[in-house]
Formats: sequence, C-alpha cells, structure tokens
Amino acid sequence: MNEFRSALFIPGGNAKMLAKASSMSADLIIFDLEDSVLESEKSQARKLVQAALTNRTAGQQSLAVRVNAMDTPHLHEDLVAVMSARPDIIMLPKLDDGDQLTQLSNLLDQQEAIHGVVRGNTKVIAITAETPAGIFGFDTISNSTNRLVALTWGPEDLATELGASANRDCEGKFLPPFELARSLCLAKARQLGVQALDTVFADIRNVQGLQTECSSARSLGYTGKLAIHPSQIEPINQTFSPTQDEISKAKKLVELFAANPGVGALRFDNQMVDIPHLKLAQRLLTRLDH
Repeated sequence: MNEFRSALFIPGGNAKMLAKASSMSADLIIFDLEDSVLESEKSQARKLVQAALTNRTAGQQSLAVRVNAMDTPHLHEDLVAVMSARPDIIMLPKLDDGDQLTQLSNLLDQQEAIHGVVRGNTKVIAITAETPAGIFGFDTISNSTNRLVALTWGPEDLATELGASANRDCEGKFLPPFELARSLCLAKARQLGVQALDTVFADIRNVQGLQTECSSARSLGYTGKLAIHPSQIEPINQTFSPTQDEISKAKKLVELFAANPGVGALRFDNQMVDIPHLKLAQRLLTRLDH
C-alpha cells in the first residue's frame, strides 16, 4: 500500500462533508466514528459512513474508518456496520499494547469471512501514545498479522490523560512528554517498517504554524501528516512531496555508489557521504515508485 502524505478526518455524522470526500485532494480520507461523533449520534453516523463507503467513486483515494477504541462498547457495532462496505483501512485509536492489534485482526478476520473479503485485505492504522499505558506499550507492538500499514499518535487525548493544561509551549513546540511520544511513534514505525504519520495540527487558521510543524516532522523522518480541515491538505501535500532537486540529488547519489562498488564513503556535492546517506536516498526513490 502506498504511503500517504495527507490523511484527512471527516466527521462520520456530517453528511455534507461525507458527500464531498471524493473531491478532496488528501491521499487518504478517514471517516471518523470516534471523537467527532456524540454518543447519541453514533448509530446514525455508522449508517452515513456505510453509505459513503458503498457509494465511493471509481478511482477514489483510499478510504479509512476510525472506529471506537477496543475498551468501548461501540467497536463491534462499528465493524459490523462498515465492513460490509469494504473500507481499505480501519484506524484504531488509543492503542495501548500489541494484544489489541491482534484482537482487532481477529475481529477483521471474522468480518472479512462474512462479507467475502480476502483475509488480510483490510489494513490497519493505529493511533499510539494517547494514554500513559500507550507510551509504555510501544515495545509490545508488532505487525505479526501483516495488517498494520502506519502508526500515528495523539497529543490531545494524551494531555487529557496526563492532566496537562497544554501540550505545546508558547512558541507552539511540543512539550517534553509529547515530544517523547512523537519520537517513540516514529521509532516504532521505523522498526516495524510501516509508515509514520505525524499527528494533527489543531489551529486551522495558523497556516505558518502548520507549515513549520510539517517541515519539522519531515526532518525527523515522518512521511505524512493527519489533517482536520480541507485547508490543511495542500500545505501538507506540498511539504511531504519530494522536490525535483531532492529527487535529482538522490538519483545521482545512488548512481555514484553504484559506480563505486565496495566503497563506503564518497565525496558528493562538496561533502562526504556514506551508507546512511545512500539508504536515505534509496528510501526517497522507493517512495516515488509506490
């Protein structure tokens, strides 16, 4: 499955926004049945999301559904409602440990069998570090079911769980506990070989702040970002799309090492480069091929 530069949340209870999903330029659309839907509206939201999935247009971007957490009474009903319409991805919030991924995979096995979907076709994106338990549970996460395609993280819920009055400082940078969660999510995604998606930027009017955070995330190693408003899609897509200069340099670096087999360090653009630089260039070019 291709990596996503941008992944836009659409409230599952908002029929007008659901109808506009196919016109959005986000690489991934996430129909949300969790935080954006009130308890009293979840049943109706499931019907709306099921209809939106069923009526998807040919060639439309990948579609995901954020279901409710494993420890809620809503998860089973969410899956029963949407799996008949065959979403590409199920997004699981508040992942505390690897056992929850296994439990979700077992539930997806059952639903795929019922609806004639090839076992394992439904992929998973997990939201980590939304709880203290989630921070300590990173070591238990694996991709043994081969369903996991990306990890992301959630500073808003984590702040609530920690009792923090803010997750950023006065300059908009993440405070230490949240920067830790961001780093752990990235490292775990890299260990598992899945995509690392950076979290949402909540201040939708602060375009400069969004661009700065996108650049920061990309420099760390994140390859995409979640969005909560259509206006955020273009800045996110632009930041996480390699420039022609980056592509050209990556190709030249790969060619340089290919022309000098067995050499571990070379001079390139007036600086010394070695195998880690080669791996970064290869990774960038691999993303373009997908």
